[in-house]
Amino acid sequence: MVVFHPQLKTASRSRSAHDLVTHGIGRAIIEGQFAVGSTLPGDMELMERFGVSRTALREAMKTLAAKGLIESKTKVGTRVLGEKNWNMFDADILMWRLQLGVDRTFMESLFEIRQALEPLAAASAALYRTEADIERLRAALMAMRLDHHTKDSFTQADLAYHRAILDASANPFLQSMGSVIEAALATSFTITSPVDSPDRFELSKRQHGAIFDAIVARDPQGASEAMTAVILQGTKGAEIHRSDAPVVSIGIQLFGQ
Repeated sequence: MVVFHPQLKTASRSRSAHDLVTHGIGRAIIEGQFAVGSTLPGDMELMERFGVSRTALREAMKTLAAKGLIESKTKVGTRVLGEKNWNMFDADILMWRLQLGVDRTFMESLFEIRQALEPLAAASAALYRTEADIERLRAALMAMRLDHHTKDSFTQADLAYHRAILDASANPFLQSMGSVIEAALATSFTITSPVDSPDRFELSKRQHGAIFDAIVARDPQGASEAMTAVILQGTKGAEIHRSDAPVVSIGIQLFGQ
């Protein structure tokens, strides 16, 4: 099994006591140091391990529970939950999961959720975008088109463009996908990036430009199809060859048109 170790950009910040506990326990669960179904150590042991107060520990436990990593029950203790309970849209969980290393099955899952939802986001952006959204998209597209990109700089420009589309969709559920897209781009570009090949770089610029043109023209079907083309090209670059991977075509009727 091939395992990839992509690098996600994370905000630089000093860790509070709450953060230290959340990240310490959360990553330990992702890595399997705390087995699924097991009970976490008691409060006193965890307070001593992380050097934090009971208040900080309890706040961290609430955060971990909200992420779907643990479940606390009176007189039973705090139980570690399995992966199906984890909030995979959560930025911390995705970061910890990618730092552990991802196999091709995980990569396929990332692309499948993109295929399911990003064409919808592009179509929605075409209907609801504002002039401010258009200017942000134009600026992000121009940044993508700059020459002399490194793999890292292109990844960040690409991510900014896709985040701008999510924001333009005016749908808070779609807007929450930013971390998933970042994880997918970081993972696929670990293998190969459009900047590795002049032909692929030009194709990427044209394909992303087609999304922009459709959004400007308020063409939801065109925006959806252009986004689908970008995602499918990404699967080729990442050498994901699943013929049964779902491709969602967004019908105009879904938007009451």
